Amino acid sequence: MAKNILFVDDDPVLLNILTEMAKTKMDPSYEIHSADGGAAAITQSKINGDFSVVVIDMQMPEMNGIQTITELRKTMPHAVFVMLTANKELDTAIQAVNDGKVFKFLNKPCDPDQMIATIEAAQQQHNTQVSTKDLLSGTFAGTLDFMTDLIEMPDGRHLDTSRMVEAITDLSRNLSLQLGWEERIAARVFLVGIAMLNSEESKRFDQLDPTTEEHQELFRKICKTSAGMLKKIPRFDWIVDLLLVVPKAQRLNETGRRIEISALLLRVVFYWNFLTAKGLCVEATSSTIQSIMPELSDKLIRAMECLNDNHDTLCLTMVPVDELCPGMIPYEDIRISDGPKVVTGGRRLTQPMIENLRRNPEINQRHIPIVESSISSSTRSTESAVLA
Repeated sequence: MAKNILFVDDDPVLLNILTEMAKTKMDPSYEIHSADGGAAAITQSKINGDFSVVVIDMQMPEMNGIQTITELRKTMPHAVFVMLTANKELDTAIQAVNDGKVFKFLNKPCDPDQMIATIEAAQQQHNTQVSTKDLLSGTFAGTLDFMTDLIEMPDGRHLDTSRMVEAITDLSRNLSLQLGWEERIAARVFLVGIAMLNSEESKRFDQLDPTTEEHQELFRKICKTSAGMLKKIPRFDWIVDLLLVVPKAQRLNETGRRIEISALLLRVVFYWNFLTAKGLCVEATSSTIQSIMPELSDKLIRAMECLNDNHDTLCLTMVPVDELCPGMIPYEDIRISDGPKVVTGGRRLTQPMIENLRRNPEINQRHIPIVESSISSSTRSTESAVLA
């Protein structure tokens, strides 16, 4: 856990005393920095990255302590602030604590032992905040991966949400648009409702021409069902609203509302994923998407056609089932002889899928045609065949 301490004061003598005291009395694992004023503190944050604890004087010219903290919080949300105040600034300090801007305030002059104890307590507060964030984000991401693996695995539907995350990231970059974490999460979960389709609906959704009204009605049902299910998850309100807009998204207005722009990108990358996973070439995929959304701009179409999913020419490698790895892409459906489809061709394998294949005595003896670009050169090097 980072232990980067920053002292901020416009008095160079006091600043030197504070930094030397910290270097002398504190554990060597702490990195001690200083800044002579608010502007210098902001510069330091850009040079040295996030600070875990910032000890800052309240009364400074040009930019006081509160103003400096407000600016630093924009780039260092998990930093813990300790404020140095004079007695006459007591009311201001109390208000700062009550507003949550600072962890604690200390009167000047401050006893060195009290200063050290306060910094260590602030560091512990920082550690707790970061650990909680890492735990929540790691658990959340892991839960989403597990959930989507379950959705994608059962009957080989044309659905690869990790590929959709990559596609919406690339598409937004091609269009010079900014994405938030919500769009990336939405790309992973907005089709969770596909698992709620009955077997007949699922078959029709997979086989129907996506330009037909029946297919579009099923797509609307999936998005609506997904939104209803995600209402149960805290902080997903905006994503829920986004899902309900996706089926109606038709045109790109770069100056429009974020939710409308994001909804269109999600709709485009879904159909790009859905169609290219079936083996359609770029031209056929693009033409179909334009039929579904005829108001797409030329700019968006060009950006879409630059996505990394050109299936016109594929280099294939035959890989034994026991050498398959997560991330590899089978070129064609993997089926049991005269039986159901186990894995859909054109989507990335996950560990649960591979384990499922290995448990099947018939499939476990096969060599699977794998798209070579999906095989890490560090894991396999075999002869390839070019399929035009």
